Amino acid sequence: MIPYGLIALIAAIALVGVFVFVTKTPLWSKSLVVILLGVSFAWRYGFLLQAALAVCLSLYFTYLKSRAEP
Repeated sequence: MIPYGLIALIAAIALVGVFVFVTKTPLWSKSLVVILLGVSFAWRYGFLLQAALAVCLSLYFTYLKSRAEP
């Protein structure tokens, strides 16, 4: 059985990777997302930050997809 913390970690890392390497966003926003992911590893309650980051990036990608369709 996979721990729930590992699911949030994998989702956060995958979504941050897609955000950094695929999207056409400014460098400061890419840096902010990477810094937030890094802080989540050092913080005691980083699991919550990773989960919030994954949810926000998922909503951002949904927003981008809805704008791209006619």
